Amino acid sequence: MRVLVTGAAGFVGRQLVPRLARDHEIVALVRTMPAWEMPTIKTIVADLTSPSVGARLPRDVDVIVHLAQAYKTFPEHAAEIFAVNATSTQRLADHARAAGVRRFVLASSGSIYSPAGAPLRETDIPRPMGFHPATKLIAEQVLDYYADPLEVVALRLFAPYGPGQVDRLVPRLIESVRNGSAIMLSRGGEPRLNPIFISDLVEVFAQAVSGAGNGVINVAGPTTVSIRDIAELAGEVLGRSPVFVDQDREPFGDLVADTSAMAQQFAIATLIEPRTGIRRTIVEEPARA
Repeated sequence: MRVLVTGAAGFVGRQLVPRLARDHEIVALVRTMPAWEMPTIKTIVADLTSPSVGARLPRDVDVIVHLAQAYKTFPEHAAEIFAVNATSTQRLADHARAAGVRRFVLASSGSIYSPAGAPLRETDIPRPMGFHPATKLIAEQVLDYYADPLEVVALRLFAPYGPGQVDRLVPRLIESVRNGSAIMLSRGGEPRLNPIFISDLVEVFAQAVSGAGNGVINVAGPTTVSIRDIAELAGEVLGRSPVFVDQDREPFGDLVADTSAMAQQFAIATLIEPRTGIRRTIVEEPARA
């Protein structure tokens, strides 16, 4: 099959594109040119926020994987966040409809839920706590209107992590432990979550491209951990004791995914546990400048 991947140079895309290229012909849409070394990958350098980007998109595509998203500060960059996360989804869906694309796989977010005291199910009512997850929910809702005849899969990702990731929860905690910076804890480490390691996430996307999965699906790891747990696991690898400061806050709740649908629709024999994943994230991280 021929697969268009947006955000192909991002954290997930850098590992997903080579995995997909083993079985498919890939068109990678990026904002800056990465160092692809596989002949089955064609790269298009373009800005998804440009109204003219549609003219550069290939029409002979079977599947679109929409990874591109803007992690910017709100409200300063609200227009860019909305343009990348929501408006570009509509443009891609319209392109898919006109070009006869069969399947659309969206990288959504587990943050579209509000923290809760029980595992979150796909049937729970989304209540985004911020502008970024609100735009991801809008992207899901937009795709609902294109779901016939387009096959739509919206993967709600819960705290993906792994080597090479920057400025997200897990790498920030690792860096705090490495530097001896204080880690602020709310109620002992809330929110708890079940993060998914990058190689497991890549396999879910690969199966979704090949036809597995349908509708909205939570994608998360096998074990629930707290902020404290993640920092302590990092400390074991780094040989440093994390510095914690407890905050007096009201109950916040957890962002733990119910992964029953994921287990039913995707065939992944063994998911990587946080102890192994955190170690690999530190040991296999790219060389520090």
